Amino acid sequence: MKKSTTFGKLAAYSLITVICGASQVAMAHTGVKDKPVEGVAGYNAFTIGHGCTDNSNEAAVASNVIAQSVVFPNSADPLDAVIYKLNAAGLQVGAPLPDLSNDIEGVLPGVGFSNMGAGLVAGGGTLFPNFIPAINPAKAIRGYHTWSGPTPIKGAELQESPVSMTGLSPFRYGAIKFKATSCAKSLKIRIAVANWCKRGTASKKAPDRVDVWIGHTTTKFADQKTMPRATPYDPAIEAPFWPTMTLTRTSALPANCTADNSYDLSIEPSSNDIDTYLPMPTGKFPLGVPGTPFYN
Repeated sequence: MKKSTTFGKLAAYSLITVICGASQVAMAHTGVKDKPVEGVAGYNAFTIGHGCTDNSNEAAVASNVIAQSVVFPNSADPLDAVIYKLNAAGLQVGAPLPDLSNDIEGVLPGVGFSNMGAGLVAGGGTLFPNFIPAINPAKAIRGYHTWSGPTPIKGAELQESPVSMTGLSPFRYGAIKFKATSCAKSLKIRIAVANWCKRGTASKKAPDRVDVWIGHTTTKFADQKTMPRATPYDPAIEAPFWPTMTLTRTSALPANCTADNSYDLSIEPSSNDIDTYLPMPTGKFPLGVPGTPFYN
């Protein structure tokens, strides 16, 4: 792991740092920086608190984060996301809902969460200088891939020592509002995130190659050494490891909504969506994209 990067170089490559002490004693999981406000569009960021480690040994020195991939649950196809009602303990109640049409303004029956308004942010606030959107066949942004460019320090690598620091990877979102007839109290928007620390064929089996932040394993992301996991799968344990943007209702609940029939909601990318868009792409990137390919 490189340890020669100075704070001046880190600042030059837009790494937002928070100095916490002479050594990293607490390792914060990747999460979402701020809570959105109902009915207001805004900007947010993923917080990267530490690099990749073998999760059977969380005390090990972590490798630098050199890239990140993200998948939002924002497809027009409701099959691309999984929606649940949650009980007071945050656990899933019953079968998945077909869509959010009963609860979120602008969502039609049989249509997914296409009005989330998720998008990319370019400029001085980005952790890595190069990024490309993950586009589905309908030309909608489903997430993004961001990585270091051809710079002397390989972009803005997240240093693990001598101080602890937090990197910010920004994104934007649209105005989301609960329907006046809905008894939903909140919507937890769960976003799949992978922080990559190594690349290339030789690293594919390395346990500190990537930290994967999703609430369950998938076909392509099944190595429990790369993610906090319980065996067998336990939603009560695993759900908190989703990077989650929680929209808390501020508009009034209808008079018929009581403590017994009001509820919270969650929406997350489907396993197929995660396997489709979360892996870092390889080969040539679209014309006009700066830098070199990541070559996963």
